[in-house]
Amino acid sequence: MLVVFVMSCLPLVSTSLFAQSRMPKTQYDGLFKEVYYVSEVDTAMRHGICKLYYKGKVIERGRYANNLRVGRWRYFSLNGIFEYEYNFDANELVAISGKPYQELKKQTPCLYQGSPLIPYLYLVTNLSYPSKAKDKDIQGKVVLALKVNVEGEVYGFYLAEKLHPIIDKAVMDVAKTIPDDWDFLCATRMGQRIPSEYFITIEFELE
Repeated sequence: MLVVFVMSCLPLVSTSLFAQSRMPKTQYDGLFKEVYYVSEVDTAMRHGICKLYYKGKVIERGRYANNLRVGRWRYFSLNGIFEYEYNFDANELVAISGKPYQELKKQTPCLYQGSPLIPYLYLVTNLSYPSKAKDKDIQGKVVLALKVNVEGEVYGFYLAEKLHPIIDKAVMDVAKTIPDDWDFLCATRMGQRIPSEYFITIEFELE
């Protein structure tokens, strides 16, 4: 068994944009269901409230204007537990679960720009327990570290904590397939962006 532990007001210009005629749309993508609005003039254009669901729970909630995320977006982990809130109008991290707002002015951690479930579930669904590792009764955890630059792009990765060559290789092979379009909020210190690392912990357990 493979178990993963997961670690405003809109600007005035947006008000007129949302006056456009909109229609709801539902889209399924693997494990996720997305419900959002599109412009009736251009149904390929997201325009309005958007919610992303996983197993019936909202894991992302916010609003689009002409295909761009605007205003405050809230992100949740497993079972709809709040993780953080980001204001796209101000490009500012507004809140993180368990951290006072004053602390965010001093430093912020590296975050996946979206529900933290997405990168974790990507690994879970693409990573199998190697049969040779099962035969050898190898159990424990692996910590994958993604290197993130100040632009929020992943430029490398490594294993911050290894377990066994068989399992380590399996994790690294999946890491090589991580989508190029993933965006991250790099860590900050006193308001300045700094190169960051994003950690994903994976537990390998045999029943």
